[in-house]
Amino acid sequence: MRTYILFFAIAGAALFQTACKKASIKTTHGYDFTNFTNLEGVKAQPGEAVLVSIATYVGDSLMGSTYKTGGPREIQIPELDKMPPKVPPIFDALLLMAKGDSASVIQELDSMMIKSLPPALKKEKQLRFLIKLVNITSKSEQEEKEKAAIAQSAAVETSLQATLAAYKAKTLGDRLKKTASGLEYVVEEQGTGAAITEGEMLSTDYIGVLLADGKKFDASYDRGEPLKFTVGQMIPGFNEGVMLLNHGGKATFFIPWKIGYGAEGHPSGVIGPKADLVFYVDVK
Repeated sequence: MRTYILFFAIAGAALFQTACKKASIKTTHGYDFTNFTNLEGVKAQPGEAVLVSIATYVGDSLMGSTYKTGGPREIQIPELDKMPPKVPPIFDALLLMAKGDSASVIQELDSMMIKSLPPALKKEKQLRFLIKLVNITSKSEQEEKEKAAIAQSAAVETSLQATLAAYKAKTLGDRLKKTASGLEYVVEEQGTGAAITEGEMLSTDYIGVLLADGKKFDASYDRGEPLKFTVGQMIPGFNEGVMLLNHGGKATFFIPWKIGYGAEGHPSGVIGPKADLVFYVDVK
């Protein structure tokens, strides 16, 4: 249900200076690891979910930033028997960290990695991750969270299907609005936060169904975490819809195919050609 996040970054020059004063050790799979804080507490375990901020450096060049791309990310640490054949350094590092710890782990760059680097960085030999372990979610807590997410998903989908039925029966009345692009929408709650603008990072729970038959094709609720995205990078109808709301807003969007996935549909085949879509969205 979760994506393994292996290449996020935070600004960390000060943290790196601290690292220089700490002794490093070798992880289980031979990576150089330095724990800057060595806090008391239970270490992260295989199978647990962790919330982390991660900075990725090649030499002194920062390659990205979780602070610039929506904040800390949740990573599912695989069970030991489900680890990839070449265990990523971040997994090794996390298993040596407690909640609140800050650390670094270094991976030697291989020829394939170097080939993908900009010319100015091809002389570098190491990839360095600076990691802040923000929180640990135990397996039992994950199970409870997933149960709650499934229940919430079912309740929201039931409500969405009722709205879709009313749309088809033309009984939504004045609640249904329409824009010049063809987007139709029903605002459930406008939201009391700031207006949403193009280019900002947004966190949104949603369920998407096909207008024709109500079949669900995607839902953040089923994954147990909101979708984080930059407004303007989704399909046109979704982008337009969220910018009609404030933070905290909830709405249902009826998106014609021309401002959805177009005449070709989605490459996965889940959304066919010229498919009209319906989304229920809950903007954080």
